[in-house]
Amino acid sequence: MSCASCGSAVTIGARYCSACGHRLTKAERRPDRHARSATGDVGGDRDTPVRGDRRVVTALFADLVDYVRMLAEYDPEEVRDRVTAALATMSEAIERLGGTREKFIGDAVFAVFGWPQAHDDDAVRAAIAALAIRASLLDIGDGSGPLEVRIGLATGEVVAAATVPGPDGDLGLTGEAITTAARIQSLARPGEILIDGATLRAARDRLTAEPSGAVVLRGQAQAVELYVLHGGSGSGLGDPVRPVVAGPLIGREAERGTLVEVLRASSSSGVGGVVVVVGEAGVGKSRLLADVEPVAAELGFRWTWTENVSYGRNEPYGYVRQFAQVVADEHGVDSGTMTRRLLFTDDTDPATVRRFGGAIAAIARDASFTGWEAEAPDMPNDPAEVASTLLVLAGHYLERLLATAGPRVVVIDDLHWLDPSSAPIVELLVDASQRAPLVVLAGTRPGDVPGWVARREVTRIDLHGLDAPDTAHLATLIARAALDADGARSLHERTGGNPLFVSETVRAFLEDGTMELRDGRVALVDPTSTRVPITLRAILGARIDGLDPAARRAVGVASVIGIRFNEDELAGLLDGPVDPDVLPRLAREAIVLPVDEASWRFAHPLIHDAAYAGLLASHRRELHARMADRLEGRVGPLVIEQLAAHRAAAGDAVRAVPLLRAAAQRALTMGAGLEAASLWRRAADLTEPTDPAAAAVDRLAASAATDAAAALRALAVERA
Repeated sequence: MSCASCGSAVTIGARYCSACGHRLTKAERRPDRHARSATGDVGGDRDTPVRGDRRVVTALFADLVDYVRMLAEYDPEEVRDRVTAALATMSEAIERLGGTREKFIGDAVFAVFGWPQAHDDDAVRAAIAALAIRASLLDIGDGSGPLEVRIGLATGEVVAAATVPGPDGDLGLTGEAITTAARIQSLARPGEILIDGATLRAARDRLTAEPSGAVVLRGQAQAVELYVLHGGSGSGLGDPVRPVVAGPLIGREAERGTLVEVLRASSSSGVGGVVVVVGEAGVGKSRLLADVEPVAAELGFRWTWTENVSYGRNEPYGYVRQFAQVVADEHGVDSGTMTRRLLFTDDTDPATVRRFGGAIAAIARDASFTGWEAEAPDMPNDPAEVASTLLVLAGHYLERLLATAGPRVVVIDDLHWLDPSSAPIVELLVDASQRAPLVVLAGTRPGDVPGWVARREVTRIDLHGLDAPDTAHLATLIARAALDADGARSLHERTGGNPLFVSETVRAFLEDGTMELRDGRVALVDPTSTRVPITLRAILGARIDGLDPAARRAVGVASVIGIRFNEDELAGLLDGPVDPDVLPRLAREAIVLPVDEASWRFAHPLIHDAAYAGLLASHRRELHARMADRLEGRVGPLVIEQLAAHRAAAGDAVRAVPLLRAAAQRALTMGAGLEAASLWRRAADLTEPTDPAAAAVDRLAASAATDAAAALRALAVERA
């Protein structure tokens, strides 16, 4: 079929021509079997799938120092061997921490963390990889000393898209973070690691860094804040990080009371207890657990904080080794020495010493277990025997520790990242709490929790988002001014009361002007903003990345439909029925929630916005255009606001502007001045500056906003 006004081919069922905006008659909308759809690559052929996405990554550039000098002073073959060894060492550190080595550039390495697989701690992983690279090169030197390296890290959004058209083209990365990392690396001194402010913020207080000033990098307009990385905020590479406790604990009185009750009961009875706090990332599990440390100290408990990390899940007995080191740190010795003190006495028989020593030697791969390597000849050959022996000696270790050091609280944060080999020994801790003054406090995310969590003696606390008043209280503390009612309500709806989401959103909105101070209160200037701060993009992007391909694709497509969607709409944009298990799987992951038999909604707007932000802009426009076509072809009343929004998001200014103006006028007749202003402003954004209507649209938007503000002021006076 074709448009009578301009002759262009038009989509079946469309009410407007996409070329000239002409409203189509019924005759013009009839299918022409010889005509191909104007959006044939969207609604017709599917031979070339959309490939790629937008994501937040941390880029790492590492460049060897004095490469030119080495070439001048040494034989080229010797230099090649040394550089090859250095590059291999650098690659090993990157890959061990879940990064992707993109390429070697002469004597330099470029890597990214967050692609193709995202993690919610990619900035931390990249920083630890950089520290590991610098440390490992100390062993690869030339005659004048160890090799040195300059490293730059930068975090930001990149586009990962096919560099060659077609399904077999490689995916390449494009984004400012990549060039920023390369340029700040060139500013680093030998042996120095420079990171940008975005990386420091994305690490969420897990890195120790010193400000190095702001620099305007070549080709960029805005200055970049730089920091010299010193290490993790623990005592070494990848060490556990204690949560930063700042400000009052908000809205957790009942949950805190439960923890305190368990501590007091243990102090009175001499027998411990176990509490597991379950909640999604950012909901405040660590903050809650850390808050009762002073109470534990008053009651005479030693406080042992341990934390699992995502990049340590594949390290055998990683948690066990960490626990032993934390206990040893209390006594100022290495974990090997402390373990000997607890396991052996003067009358321990030599066979037990050899048996335990051999088992420990199997996992004692670092200096913190100095001395156990001598037992290596007595290591058991059978892996099952090593595991069973370690379990026995762990029982002896705990028994002696509790007998000699007194009551203790052991916090196991991020239990969901516990390495599998340590799981039986953690269960020993749980068992020991029923016989000795040992309280185990654990934090974990929903999903596959250990079986022992269901035991009768274990107290489980399910931690959810803050309610609306507590959300507003937290936001007030962060903004240092109270939010107005509309802003507070919008913030709670957007974040679901998740404390991390609240704090990061308020900071980001104040920074970019989405929120501003008005008459002593913080007001939300743009209620339609869908910006997701980088820190939250990383967390939510990792959740989405962890889904299987079918579920991940469904989430992206559903985000175009809106916060709420039904299966028919989703199937229409997916070009086929939705796998019956996809949406229930997404519900189990707390990505979406069921509304009724056929409808679903995103668990909260930030998940929706993160999924939407991850789509390539071209793919978004394509899906919005198809959704608008479906709305126009639907039988029944047309919701003009929805159609206008999809046409505008598709970049179809010709059809979007009249729809937006009509929707704005309708909003104004209903007294919704702020909504009218937003719609007119969007129409103005799509209107060419030379269009005489542009000035009129601007005036209408300003007038609607003024009228709405006056009405709100009058209402406030009336209530007062």
